[in-house]
Amino acid sequence: MEQPTAAILTAGCRLNQSESDALRHRLALQGVAVVESLAEADTVYVNTCTVTGQADRSSTQLIRRACRAENQPRVVVLGCLAERAPEQVGQIAGISEVWSNAKKQALIAGIAPAPVRSRAILKVQDGCDRGCSYCIVSRLRGEPTAVPASRVCAQFEQLLADGFCEVVLTGLNLGTYRDGETTLAGLLRNLLGVCRHARIRLASLEPDTLDDAFIAAIADPRVCPHFHMPLQSGDDAVLARMNRRYRAADFGRLVECILKARPDANIGADVIVGFPGETEESFDLTRRYIMALPIDYLHVFPFSHRPGIEQPGAGPVRPQVVRERVLEMRGFSERRRREYQGRFVGTARLAVVETTRTALTDNYLRLKLLCAARLEPRALASLRVGQDGTVLTGSPC
Repeated sequence: MEQPTAAILTAGCRLNQSESDALRHRLALQGVAVVESLAEADTVYVNTCTVTGQADRSSTQLIRRACRAENQPRVVVLGCLAERAPEQVGQIAGISEVWSNAKKQALIAGIAPAPVRSRAILKVQDGCDRGCSYCIVSRLRGEPTAVPASRVCAQFEQLLADGFCEVVLTGLNLGTYRDGETTLAGLLRNLLGVCRHARIRLASLEPDTLDDAFIAAIADPRVCPHFHMPLQSGDDAVLARMNRRYRAADFGRLVECILKARPDANIGADVIVGFPGETEESFDLTRRYIMALPIDYLHVFPFSHRPGIEQPGAGPVRPQVVRERVLEMRGFSERRRREYQGRFVGTARLAVVETTRTALTDNYLRLKLLCAARLEPRALASLRVGQDGTVLTGSPC
């Protein structure tokens, strides 16, 4: 009998990527060969996202791509779009199964990831109880849960033994990690105790979950000086309607604390533009607040109403106005990104080799390698940061 084969397509965030890596390992344990080409796959698993309307469209495109494969594989759809709209997804011609999030989690529970990238992503937390008024994902993934610290440490050590020099810790609301008395800060300390010559990167962190113990933990140089936090708005009235648990001044104080602990940190923020009721005055507050913040880039999203969430009690912003505001914020972000990158041209940074052509520094600068033949993917290397036009380059020190 021929060995069964499967392919995995993934949309969305690092949490989805980590769960796809666990599914890959689960399939391998069952004797299934995981392949890259859809044409070689008996089954295609499509792990979907539904955080925005664009995520829905991207996920649906992946599903249709799988269903159009000439070899007509079984197509199994899982992830948050499958959880939110199973009937809608199931109507797409060619789908064999639609999994709930409960079924997905049951199948990968306790399974370590089997990463295919140069940097490993390790899921340590899931779920969220924050109830932000724009967010559907927390309603689909349920209450906060933590992977037991002992299991995280065991999986972390196995990834290091497998040759990974960077492990990214991820979760739906990573900062709420708690296993008994072990918080995220405590987990970091435990992992740093076995980290040796590798490094730890943290995925997106909610600003209201970070405390002094966390700031103390990230002072360790083996924690990558790259921190991404959702701000969403610089207008306290908008933050209140979003049900966010902080105000603009709180976010600013957190940024100051991080920079005091890690002066070279690359700090980014999410911003939602066009949230219902965002007036020109509201947007101007956000604009001026962000320009005064020492942050280095933005992820800018136009507000996307999600089915299943009650529309906030304020009028929508005209689409053309939203587009103009998005373009303005993205332009500002690009200028800040270039300013931050310019600080490090001519300096040496420790970088993980991603491919024969690219490497990523500890502070999240992507470099075009000028020495591909001498560096192996996954390895850490000290590289001199250069610049060729708008492209950052890396060469051995």
